[in-house]
Amino acid sequence: MYICYDIKLSRRESMEGVMGKEEKVELPCEHASKTIFPSIRSVMAKILVEEFNVSKYMASKILGTTPAAITLYTEGKRGDKYVKKISSDELLTEILRNAARELLSYYNETGKINYDLYLRTFCSICIQVNEVAADFGCPATRFEPPRKRRELSQKSSGSPRA
Repeated sequence: MYICYDIKLSRRESMEGVMGKEEKVELPCEHASKTIFPSIRSVMAKILVEEFNVSKYMASKILGTTPAAITLYTEGKRGDKYVKKISSDELLTEILRNAARELLSYYNETGKINYDLYLRTFCSICIQVNEVAADFGCPATRFEPPRKRRELSQKSSGSPRA
């Protein structure tokens, strides 16, 4: 169940009867913007700085943030909630590595950020990591639902994932 946050207060109060006062409803992209996107940026910043030897300044330009944020990402002081989950998945790490390579190449050629690639990369990683999107689906993408991906990976590995 989704709640649009520009609904008038009286409507929100009337929905409490349906949802219960203690239940917290969060849109998949709202959850992602607070927790998952910083983790994706953190992994990508580490790839750019540590693997591709890009300066923190250039990495900040490529990721559309500040050099200070890149420092926090690379030191594990920002965006750490999903870093292990992303980094431990070889497929997700390879997607980020390829995207970082392409973003770097595009930036070197044009001096601009490739927003289309940036968007596709973040959404493709998010839809596979975001528990809220797993429960409710993600209206912002047309990717395969994460539950289906989990079910397929459980069948192929033979073990259930948490």
